[in-house]
Amino acid sequence: MSILHLAARQLDDAGYSVAALTDADIRYLAFEGDSVLGFVLPFDDAGALIEHWHHDSQRVLKASQFGLRRAETKAWNAYIILLTDGASDYASTIRLGAIEEDLTGTRKIARAGVVSADDMRAALLPLLAMQHAPRLGAVDMVGEIRLRTSELPPELINAFVGGAPDATILQLLEAGQ
Repeated sequence: MSILHLAARQLDDAGYSVAALTDADIRYLAFEGDSVLGFVLPFDDAGALIEHWHHDSQRVLKASQFGLRRAETKAWNAYIILLTDGASDYASTIRLGAIEEDLTGTRKIARAGVVSADDMRAALLPLLAMQHAPRLGAVDMVGEIRLRTSELPPELINAFVGGAPDATILQLLEAGQ
């Protein structure tokens, strides 16, 4: 399965509208959700990605400029996803990180070694809905309040956590000043 098919499947499963497009010699995906839109560009290997990403992404953005203008607020959440199934060495991985840090025009995701659905999910994680809600343990709120207010007088804290009337708490605050 090609990298574009993997990306299309993940994005479609996440609820995005996905279209396969071609601009001369560049095959890519365009995707759009309620608040995010973007483009997925595949490359043969990490070297090709690093060498051609800027030129190719500019061509794709230029081809879609009228759609981006109509997107209004979504245009602020535009992504360029740059992917290759080829492996990358340490130097290439550093350069891919530098590409992601370039926030000019769009946000960017640049990944090498994307060969499976799990790899694609990891690459597209910033665009996917939260898969599992975090589970938090029960919190002893009275204990937390006592722990975080150790500089206040204990009788004030006891009145606050004991549900004393506001007037009593205010009197204790004034007495502590």
